Amino acid sequence: MNLWRMRTDRLSQRGNTPHAGTRGWTIGAVVALTVLLTVLSGCAGGLRHESWPGLIVDNGIIYAANLERVQAFNAETGKWLWSYPEETDKNLRPFYATPVLAKDYGAHGLLLIAGYKDKTVYALSLGESPAERPDLLWTFAEATGQYVGSGVVADGKFIIGNGDGFVYALNLADGTLAWKYPTRDRVWATPVVVEDTVYIASLDHHLYAVNVATGAERWQIPMDGAIAATPVYIDGALWVGDFSSTLSQVDLATHQVVWTFKANDWLWATPIADGTRLYFTDVGGHVYALDTATRTMVWSAPTEIDDIIRSRPVLNPDGSLLYVAGYKKGLIQALDTKTGAVMSWWGEQTNKPGRLPGDLAADETNLYAMPILIDIRIQALELTTGQTVWTYPATEPGK
Repeated sequence: MNLWRMRTDRLSQRGNTPHAGTRGWTIGAVVALTVLLTVLSGCAGGLRHESWPGLIVDNGIIYAANLERVQAFNAETGKWLWSYPEETDKNLRPFYATPVLAKDYGAHGLLLIAGYKDKTVYALSLGESPAERPDLLWTFAEATGQYVGSGVVADGKFIIGNGDGFVYALNLADGTLAWKYPTRDRVWATPVVVEDTVYIASLDHHLYAVNVATGAERWQIPMDGAIAATPVYIDGALWVGDFSSTLSQVDLATHQVVWTFKANDWLWATPIADGTRLYFTDVGGHVYALDTATRTMVWSAPTEIDDIIRSRPVLNPDGSLLYVAGYKKGLIQALDTKTGAVMSWWGEQTNKPGRLPGDLAADETNLYAMPILIDIRIQALELTTGQTVWTYPATEPGK
């Protein structure tokens, strides 16, 4: 099975095939995305898993999921604290879904992780000390597809989409199934909860609204393309990017698409909001800034990065810099949010940067990335300069 062919066939039926003449759709970009989509489809045959690593930062602790395991680190120093599973277990790996922290459950919080190969959700009960290895509280193994996207905690439940087309709501207390909701294709986007409703974006070209307590459908609307990016909520509307290159504003009161914007290429990465401003990227390397209140672009033209962009960008604490990662070349750029200009003074060159398919993360001082296809699994960069603070595993300076 070739997921790339399935996606492009569906898009071509709607008149939305990739634009062969644009700079973003070079042969290299098509090949790279074909490999990534095929690997993630679960039908890759002998292809090597590249993984889709992700991390979160909370109170000075990093929780990271990668090809082999889920690990915890001290965010300031990069010191390794623990791993799950403790030894590499080929039946569990790889992990694609970013871990989710449920801080208000259990004695010291729960860390929720979802396995790709074994199709299982794990709830880890965190210890009193961040350095204490967590205990396994419960597992859920009733899904029949792989977990690729992350989940969300709401209403005492962990809600996560699966490759079998269902969204599962699991009771946080014991992992039992509260409800499941069917879509017509895989769910890679993280569900979004607003008040008592969970919104589900699917690769089946639909957006669904479901009661968060019961899983009962409230409404569904068709979109222009397959949706892999997590929608973003701003002032009564969801902003949804899809594989038809369309960004849509969905009014939640009327359940209607009330405005659309056509990007240069497919919208895969999850946007990021700063007040009413929305930053989003396309796979062809274009970065956009939209004022959602006026529906006008903040910059005169999108900034162009010479790479494929698949990961979610992040902002520094005062919102003056936007950090964008290139997938194929593995380089991170810092953009001035007022003008969209690339800050040439930010960052440092490395001999082997690897690739960056996973979302970036940041705290008050550092930017964190998880490269693949190189020895380094996590790198911490200073927000103000882009210089390396630490790497895991540690490397010699300049390497």
